[in-house]
Amino acid sequence: MSDAPAIIEVRNLRKWYPVRKGFFASVLGLGETRHVKAVDDVSFSVRPGEVLGLAGESGCGKSTTGMTVLKLHVPSAGAILFDGVDLASIRSRARLKHFRRAAQIVFQNPYESLNPRFTVFQSVLEPIRIQRPDERARHDAMVRLALERAGLIPVESFLHRYPHEMSGGQLQRVAIARAIAVEPRFLVADEPVSMLDVSVRAGILNLFRKFAAELDMGILYISHDLSTMRHICSRIAIMYLGRIVEIGPAAQILGDPRHPYAQALIAAAPVMRRGARQRIHLEGAVPNPIDIPAGCRFNPRCGKVMAECRTVEPVLRPAMGERQAACHLVG
Repeated sequence: MSDAPAIIEVRNLRKWYPVRKGFFASVLGLGETRHVKAVDDVSFSVRPGEVLGLAGESGCGKSTTGMTVLKLHVPSAGAILFDGVDLASIRSRARLKHFRRAAQIVFQNPYESLNPRFTVFQSVLEPIRIQRPDERARHDAMVRLALERAGLIPVESFLHRYPHEMSGGQLQRVAIARAIAVEPRFLVADEPVSMLDVSVRAGILNLFRKFAAELDMGILYISHDLSTMRHICSRIAIMYLGRIVEIGPAAQILGDPRHPYAQALIAAAPVMRRGARQRIHLEGAVPNPIDIPAGCRFNPRCGKVMAECRTVEPVLRPAMGERQAACHLVG
């Protein structure tokens, strides 16, 4: 991993969605506007050659974070710095287009992210044609290089296939080739292997690790599967109800988590050895993101809750090793 400055730095990112009022309340101006707090005060950075894993239960805000960082969603508050420049300051289409070339995404479902009427060549060519119109003579070579890097070899046997002629693993490789075809420096991988057979997941994960190591690409890898994060991530951030509750080196987070939620999440991951870790049973369900609990948002389910946890919301603070955790028991 490079010691270069962060490619992307997220500071106090917030994405709230207003909840629609009833007809009469809207007309009469009754009641205050309520919000779904999908992402709430999230901060992290990704450096060249680093794979940062973002983990948590479904609905915790992982995917919303990734798409907001790429400006596919407009942030409600906070700063997103790309090469030190706040993306909020980008106004012109030309500068936004330049950012789009440098930052790409691989979606979870390749069956939906690829146009069924496009051949593989057309799908991979499309971003190249849009982002590099002045390099038309190189377009064919760029498509072939992207497919080769994505592991679709021999390239000639895939160029003219349609999505319905390919397996799920091959389709995801096409989606990856399309994302890297314009040679981005930052990539968001949003649950990229969750819809694939276990037998083909390792090959896809190895691609991301290779991109980080050989292309010096920074990657935000979003998943609920901690076993895949162990395979490719440099650092891991654990997210709960819109906030990061623990972040640090992957080995420390997975080997000795400090936050009670991180402990429960990691204890639930299966292990292939004797003496499997003891499960931690969490009471209740994840609270409604419209009505966030007072104090620590994990306190209704935490087995170590104290009086302070019900009134004071903890912030990320240094914990054992090189990590940070948002818990009153830490520090």
